[in-house]
Amino acid sequence: MTDGNELPDGWEQPDTDAQAGQYNPQQPIRYERDGIEVHIQPATNTADTDQDVWRLNVVDEDREMTEPVREGIDGRDSAIDIAREFMETYNERCVDGNESAADVIASFR
Repeated sequence: MTDGNELPDGWEQPDTDAQAGQYNPQQPIRYERDGIEVHIQPATNTADTDQDVWRLNVVDEDREMTEPVREGIDGRDSAIDIAREFMETYNERCVDGNESAADVIASFR
């Protein structure tokens, strides 16, 4: 599990492992900051498919918008790296800059 100190400024990771009761490599991961969430989850939970393919979605605080950012990410660690890159870019372009979350999402597709 990623230590919150390693996340870009302003981002948090709720303790999903504690909620699940144990570490699960297929456990979805959620990061949040000021009304926006980044979700990493397995692309599918069907038993006869590759279990190490992930997708990244961005969700607004009201859950009115769920935007797929990347599909078909090979491996959990790669998905975490892409999420971290998204969070850093969000900080630079939205928090410190004047771009919208939609602009950042579009640049990651």
